[in-house]
Amino acid sequence: MQTCSFAGSVFAASVVLALTAGACGSGAQATPPVEPPTADSAAPPATSSAAPTPESAKPASAGDGAASADAPKAEAKTEPDPNAPRDVTYVVTPEGLKITVAGVKFLASTVAEQTGGGWGVKVSVDATADDGKAHSLTKPKAGPLAFAGSVLRKGKSEAERFGDERAGDGEEAVQGDKPVKLSRNWPLKGVRALAIGDALDLQVGLWGLGDTADSRRPVKQFFHVRMQVDKGKPKAIVEPPASASGK
Repeated sequence: MQTCSFAGSVFAASVVLALTAGACGSGAQATPPVEPPTADSAAPPATSSAAPTPESAKPASAGDGAASADAPKAEAKTEPDPNAPRDVTYVVTPEGLKITVAGVKFLASTVAEQTGGGWGVKVSVDATADDGKAHSLTKPKAGPLAFAGSVLRKGKSEAERFGDERAGDGEEAVQGDKPVKLSRNWPLKGVRALAIGDALDLQVGLWGLGDTADSRRPVKQFFHVRMQVDKGKPKAIVEPPASASGK
């Protein structure tokens, strides 16, 4: 399993934003945003297939006894770099946060829910292909969304931090115009729900995204959720990560 943490801060803007978002680094194979990952060490254990031999290459004749020294050699297999940057675009709308990355469009929204004698958050994301191609999401048992962050309890000076745990390595396909619906609830196991005066800082990531299972790699700075509990029902706010503001 893998672990990964996200950093974020309040972002107030209603404009289109673009950034290069980093991916999760590798973690110990023991536990992963409590999203973020490491069953495959936060970086998908995929490898690209060897390149085919060019049609123009001439095969060695039976009399040669061995392949010609001039025959092309297959390229060495390479793994996708989990830390390679991605181009991510954000648009803040009344319906939620629109995110475009790696040929996939996402619409993220949140809502506060009562749970465990306090308050939690339900995170919902709709995913559709934006380039007409098929795409692949890493899908462990808890789903493609990864959680990490902190809770500042009332009267405390230091926040309680939490990290995600990843178990399993399934796949969620994204293709066509029909939305793939993703959802996950917070708090995670072992974390108390929010009481009056508590504040949540939740970083949401993707365990892996790519055109194929072999090319998947994590999306760490996906989006940010914050919620402050006062009297009445709190409001969960979804926004771009702090890096989108250029801070």
